[in-house]
Amino acid sequence: MSKKLIVSADDFGFSKGYNYGAVNAYREGIVTVLSLMSNMEAAIHGVELAKKEVPEANLVVHTNFVQGKPVSNPDLIPSLVDQNGEFYRSYKWKGEDESDQKCVGDIVVTAEDCYKETAAQIRRFKELTGHLPNHFEGHSVINKNVCKGFHQAAEVFQIHCMTEPEVETDRWYPVHEIMTGNPMAMEILNRGCTPQDFIEDRFGILTSPFEFNIIHLHPGYVDAYILDHSSLTTARCRDLETACDPAVRQWLRDHDVELVDFTAIYK
Repeated sequence: MSKKLIVSADDFGFSKGYNYGAVNAYREGIVTVLSLMSNMEAAIHGVELAKKEVPEANLVVHTNFVQGKPVSNPDLIPSLVDQNGEFYRSYKWKGEDESDQKCVGDIVVTAEDCYKETAAQIRRFKELTGHLPNHFEGHSVINKNVCKGFHQAAEVFQIHCMTEPEVETDRWYPVHEIMTGNPMAMEILNRGCTPQDFIEDRFGILTSPFEFNIIHLHPGYVDAYILDHSSLTTARCRDLETACDPAVRQWLRDHDVELVDFTAIYK
């Protein structure tokens, strides 16, 4: 069984500068999916850029509850937004275990609000692209209530979603989130990946027992908006350089790893 690998450029639509880098990583590198934050102001720019430069690209939804403003009326999703109607940043969320270094606040989001905003961001995606996505996933923070909201959206829209566990259906093959439970993979995400991370299989692609696997990268150029609104900065530049390195694509070929997008998982 040959391995099939989805390589997602997460955060598409975060900023204009980032959009240019992500499209470049798709056009010249190993990225197979552009995962759009449909609520962000630069989402329109990202979709227009993709239509012009890489119209064949598989755009999906990168559901975002921690950056910018929601697509929904803020009054309808009170657990997700502050008094200004903007999303709480992830550090204000209450973590589900004491070891969580990202979520150190006391905000508890509800599954109902997560579903409402997920559905709104999926519909916004359709407004921007003209079609529903064939996949959606979460940005930055995932917990039990987020997963409940995602599961509801996956069933309502009949769209594949990355949660633990996945929605069970005969419509698509399961996809393994290769970074889950892999401390080395999370370290790579935070510092940015290098060609050596692939060559030494630090992601665990070759040892995965699953046919379909996914890696999330953040390949893009850093602009002022990224510097002001994200702790992930230089890692994005490293991911972009590595995604476009010919040695990485050759390593995948040498080990019979096929690059695919989410259209491949549907039966």
